[in-house]
Amino acid sequence: MRAGDPPQIYARPLIPLLLALMAGIVVGLWLPGLSSLLVAVAIVFLIFLLILLKKQRVYLLPLFLFFTIGYWSLQSWTSPRLPANHVSHFVDGRPWHIIGTVDGHPERFPDRTRLVLKAESLAREGVFYKVSGAVRATIREPVAGLRSGDRVACLARLKEIRNFNNPGGFDYRRYLAFRGIYASASVSRESFVIRLHPGKTYRLGHAIDRSRQAVSSLIDKATSTPEDPETGSTGQPAQRDARGVIKALLIGDRSEVSREIRDVFNRIGTAHLLAISGLHIGIVATLAFLGFRFVLARSQRVLLAAWPAKGAALLSLFPVLFYGFLAGMSPATQRAVIMVMVFLMALLFERERDTINTLTLAALVILIISPTALFEISFQLSFTAVFAILYMLKHFPFVVELRRGPPTVYKRPALFLFVSAAAILGTFPIALYYFNQTSLIGILTNCFMVPVIGFLVVPAGLLAVLFLPISATIALWIMKGATVILEGGMGLAVFFSKWPFAAVRTVTPTLIEIGLYYALAWTLFNFRRTRWARPLLIGLVLVVLADVGYWVSERYGRRELRMTVIDVGQGSSALMELPGGPCILADGGGFYDNRFDVGARVVGPLLWKRKIATVEILVLSHPHPDHLNGLLSIARHFDVREVWMNQEHADTEPYLDFLRIISENDIRVVGLKELVKPRMINGVRFQAFYPPLDFLERKAGDGWRTKNNNSLVLKVSFENVSFLLPGDIEAEAENELTSLSCAALTSNVLLVPHHGSRRSSTRKFLRCVSPDIAVISSGWKNIFGFPHKKTLKRYQALGCQIFRTDRNGAITITTDGTNISVKPFLYSDT
Repeated sequence: MRAGDPPQIYARPLIPLLLALMAGIVVGLWLPGLSSLLVAVAIVFLIFLLILLKKQRVYLLPLFLFFTIGYWSLQSWTSPRLPANHVSHFVDGRPWHIIGTVDGHPERFPDRTRLVLKAESLAREGVFYKVSGAVRATIREPVAGLRSGDRVACLARLKEIRNFNNPGGFDYRRYLAFRGIYASASVSRESFVIRLHPGKTYRLGHAIDRSRQAVSSLIDKATSTPEDPETGSTGQPAQRDARGVIKALLIGDRSEVSREIRDVFNRIGTAHLLAISGLHIGIVATLAFLGFRFVLARSQRVLLAAWPAKGAALLSLFPVLFYGFLAGMSPATQRAVIMVMVFLMALLFERERDTINTLTLAALVILIISPTALFEISFQLSFTAVFAILYMLKHFPFVVELRRGPPTVYKRPALFLFVSAAAILGTFPIALYYFNQTSLIGILTNCFMVPVIGFLVVPAGLLAVLFLPISATIALWIMKGATVILEGGMGLAVFFSKWPFAAVRTVTPTLIEIGLYYALAWTLFNFRRTRWARPLLIGLVLVVLADVGYWVSERYGRRELRMTVIDVGQGSSALMELPGGPCILADGGGFYDNRFDVGARVVGPLLWKRKIATVEILVLSHPHPDHLNGLLSIARHFDVREVWMNQEHADTEPYLDFLRIISENDIRVVGLKELVKPRMINGVRFQAFYPPLDFLERKAGDGWRTKNNNSLVLKVSFENVSFLLPGDIEAEAENELTSLSCAALTSNVLLVPHHGSRRSSTRKFLRCVSPDIAVISSGWKNIFGFPHKKTLKRYQALGCQIFRTDRNGAITITTDGTNISVKPFLYSDT
């Protein structure tokens, strides 16, 4: 390199600028509120640059500038300065009369409606407040007719947005803050919502909304049955599933896509097809480009001007925008549209050869417009997949030779297979990080499903939309054809999903492990091109071995007993990690209406992040939803050997599902007769002290023997330290238990019975247990008022340490059999 030439890092100048911008955004997330410090550093840096100006060494200035832009751009989300009248300052859990405007398209589900409300005013007891800010409102009934821009009034409880505070848990507060939402509202009934007047929308916006509604109606008619030709609200399961999927593909409405269909597409590695992304927009752009180029190439004047490709690229912008607006222009769709439009503009300006730089430009544009997109799954998956495809097409020797070679019958299928493999391998660790599942047949199934959905269903559906203003009959028949093709494709998907090896669940990789994956991939691709690839590969292998050694030691080399009382809201769940690696999960939490799967969304991710794929034993204290529902997902997706339970039957859907999963997975059920006998597992002693063996026979005569009072009471002892897990027993059961075995109940740690209710934790029971540490598992400001003030006073009178999941989050208690250490996820002085 000659003196004065830019360094090699600027061979593709947009790439280092993008990396600097991304680094600034990440630092802005991890270290918010450092704006003044950055200004000071910037001044010092500029002075330093002035000194170096004579030598013309200012190449770092653009990198620093983009880093600063990235950091500064995120501060409005990470360190927001909310006005005094912001709606979040009025959160108190009590009802308010709220007036506001619906922002965006409401999400409709079979049992609820969710929307974002731009609040204008609050009122209570004759006092009126003018407010600002957005609220995420949930109406506990399906509501029809609401659309973006409508001005509505409702009676709702304003609530603080809170996370499940567990190690490595999903940051729901940050997720909503990135969308400008700092409060939530719960509307109990549809009758509490009054539509004041329709929203004022621009002609374009109104036309788009009407078009989306017309397309939705067209899909309903195309998937209706002869018995219900008007609305299509009923029909065969295949038609209902096709209706939901085709609405997701054309108008971005995924509310009718069933959980079963989502699971099918997840298992075969094609879940990305259900969300409108760069793939869908790219396919539309490709088909439009090929069609326009074919037409333009028929014109001699266009050919002489060398404009068939340029003109086709320019004209293809319109179908891309049309599809984006029809799909609702969600943030993910907006990013896909921008990315595809940048590629089309590169064709227009004859910059199509440097595809990596074009992709970088698209990412720069998106991140400058919306820096929070960097943390969105769709952004990460889309750009990583496209980068992996482009990089491997240029650097994989076999593919390079195949592309340069003469056309053969195998060339296009081989390239398509390779593109599918590149996308899957490129996004592999990111998919594991977010979804904990990988499809073993994804490369194969994408070769079938992408052409069916991307090149047949979506174009046919859009063709039907284009014919809708001209002839509703023709549009209906075209949509019916698209539906028939989709049903065939979905049948194929179901067939593939039933293969026993279609997919496997995996533990969550750490960010370091994700970095190692990509570093190893780059090193292997450049092994013969770079002289320092060999030492780098050796170094990376050593780091990988060290990482494996750490987790093997962490999982199987521990000599302590560790119990984590998980924050599951209003419920209970405790994970016990025994010396040598075995794991026992006592209860799984859960919500009474089971709308939110605590097992899949809270407990399971915590286990996977700790590299736990096998839970040797599940313990069900009693079959109430707040203890049972979370166990269903664990029993279904983890390797479970045994279930300990009192076997009291409950005629509820979750309990019957639990029994079915136990039977299907051949899990051994251990009942009271075995549990009353002491059992040793890796030096840890387990014994059940309650309920009595004949409690079911005595239940009819004793009215107080409810499911709560029949809870399994389990004592866990490790050398000189013991834990007592009494489930939800109340005063009557506590009295019977203490009369049967008071001395045996003495424990160092007590998981407070029934979440600290007033009718539990009697003085006699507490004298028998005599705990040093009391852990209360309850939800933040729950409707039951748990833990009760009088119950708290009884524990305070004992002088024991009190920890609460509603204030401290997850509570991790570790013991070597003599000493006890307690580590709450959050520290609270109140």
